[in-house]
Amino acid sequence: MKKILLVFILQFSIFYLQSTSAQVVCIFCYDQNDSISHGVNNLLLNGGFEAPSCTSGSFCPLSTYYMCDIPNWTCTGGGTSTYAQVFDVAGAWYGSFLSEIIEGTYAVYMGNFYCDACSPNMSDTSCLINVDCTVTGIPAGYPFNPDPTYGGSTGVSIEQTVNGLMPGNTYVLEFWAGGEYDGVTPLGLFAVDVGFGYTFLRDKATNIGDIGTRYIIEFNAVSTSHTIKFTNWGHIGNSATELVLDDVKLYTLADLDTSVAPCVGANINALFNAPHHICPGTCTNFTNLSTNATSYQWAFPGATPSVSTDADPTNICYNTPGNYAVTLIASNTTQSDTLTLNNYINVYPYPPPQGIAQSGDTLIANQGAVSYQWYHGGNLIPGATDYFYVATEGGDYNVVATDANNCEVEAAIFDVVAGIGAAVSSGSMQLKIYPNPVADKCTIHNSQFTMGAAVTITVFNILGVVVQSELRNKKAEMSVDVSSLPSGAYWLEVSSDEKIGRTTFVKQ
Repeated sequence: MKKILLVFILQFSIFYLQSTSAQVVCIFCYDQNDSISHGVNNLLLNGGFEAPSCTSGSFCPLSTYYMCDIPNWTCTGGGTSTYAQVFDVAGAWYGSFLSEIIEGTYAVYMGNFYCDACSPNMSDTSCLINVDCTVTGIPAGYPFNPDPTYGGSTGVSIEQTVNGLMPGNTYVLEFWAGGEYDGVTPLGLFAVDVGFGYTFLRDKATNIGDIGTRYIIEFNAVSTSHTIKFTNWGHIGNSATELVLDDVKLYTLADLDTSVAPCVGANINALFNAPHHICPGTCTNFTNLSTNATSYQWAFPGATPSVSTDADPTNICYNTPGNYAVTLIASNTTQSDTLTLNNYINVYPYPPPQGIAQSGDTLIANQGAVSYQWYHGGNLIPGATDYFYVATEGGDYNVVATDANNCEVEAAIFDVVAGIGAAVSSGSMQLKIYPNPVADKCTIHNSQFTMGAAVTITVFNILGVVVQSELRNKKAEMSVDVSSLPSGAYWLEVSSDEKIGRTTFVKQ
């Protein structure tokens, strides 16, 4: 059973910047039971202390009362007499001590008998100075439990280490604190450590239906791992309550409810990144890395759109080659920070223009690109990645050429008619050539050759320049060595006094 009281009574805040907590940027406390931020991605596991291996009993291994463990949490400190324990919705332990349970069906009670808060006099609380949500003025070495079986100056703690944090980013620790109820109401004293030393806080007794305290602690991570630790030393007086803890959550600043005021003591840092080397006519997306800001103003001179108020702008498009600045103003209700990166967006030059020429069945693109890909009727032609392509069927063709910057340019040719070769004389020879494409040698076949008559075999490149010629005796099949030719498309002509035949081939 989950009990939530939607009561908001009072809010306090402190910007806690002691030397031991230099990375704690602010602390808020609320007299309410309901969560501050809902639907967050909790980076802590089992923040409600659910599924313990017993329904009630001590979870501290050093205690003689040790009965069970709480998944994902570790009890440290304490001693043989420590009676910190988990309890269920029945809400009772030792007969009459009660407390509210806020989240789920379990909470933890940090029971640890009596301790000294300010001096060896157990009831001395004169040193405690309440500053908004926190407590200061506690002498070194205190709180102290004079009975070593309760942990002495160490007290008893429950903790969990969280991994995967981003150093420099701000995180929010939110939790509910109450206290055992035995008919008296003086505040208790406990501490939280998020990695920078103790922050001392107060807790009040919470009978079933009472209002506890919601705490929010914002801190800047200095490591990928931080240990979240709650410590109690015991009652700070005969009737003072001891800590009851429930609904512990750790989440990013972006998940913090917008009703929470920005930390006055937390400086805004405007920061962003984006893929910033792009081709003309393409778009890029920006990732906002700013901290402690709630609103954003972007300027993208030379782009479409040229401004944005989105946290993470997308589809910012640049059509013209050049270098462009980007400006981000990150703000909250009290301050702002401006970051301008000159020449941040580099738009590459246009690729060389592309075109397609047709020579017989061969389609020829402009040379000089790094790679090519041919398409027929809008469909990719597997393996057609050279600057030329021998069309095997009619239709529309296009080629996409990619330059050294990975920028693309396209050309198209329409209504190609395949199977049309070069013009020949009326007395033409029907030539066959194989293999085609050819690596070294190809064979020319024509059954109409007059045996013994001399023929000239000539090879032309796609520009019509003679690149190879030889005089041969005519045979039905003749082998031609083209191994010295560069890769590309060629015309092959066989001529005699009687006839001329032409065909195309591709040299691999």
